[in-house]
Amino acid sequence: MLPTDPETQEPPPVTKTPTKYWLVLTGAVAGVVLVCAGLLLAALSNPGRFSLDVTADRQIRLLVASGFACTIAGIGLLLKAVRHTTTSMPLQQKTKANTGVGIGFVLQLAGLFLSGAGQVGALIGLLLILASLPVFIWGCLNYAEGKGHSKWVGLVGIAGILGLIVLMVLPDQHDEAT
Repeated sequence: MLPTDPETQEPPPVTKTPTKYWLVLTGAVAGVVLVCAGLLLAALSNPGRFSLDVTADRQIRLLVASGFACTIAGIGLLLKAVRHTTTSMPLQQKTKANTGVGIGFVLQLAGLFLSGAGQVGALIGLLLILASLPVFIWGCLNYAEGKGHSKWVGLVGIAGILGLIVLMVLPDQHDEAT
């Protein structure tokens, strides 16, 4: 039997369960893990690690293909999680958030990819990662504001993808107002 309010003898109002937030969090974390695994597999496919024979060539191709597949699947999961958490966001806010987070994320991936390509590649990779931070944080500021929070909550974007996951699981203030 459900507990009742002593004054009205009615059951308390049903509140939202945190299940959807856990599903979003799980999807986002799985996306991050897949992206990291993909980048690791791609790094392991460095031909300098292998002897020059047919077997090594097959291993390199397999590592490249599996790394690419993991990265694409991870990005897909992250995009699905973000889309799920922005349904009630105003269109202008959603566009700004998606643009900033998307461009920042791509720049970070490119920077990580280039960081293993010699000294010049590492320098360019570092510059891309540094250039991605203001864009990514701007997207996170808009993301937080679009969910009805103070835009300054979006500063968790300094933590990169982990900050974005925090923003994704924050409750949408627009949903609670209705």
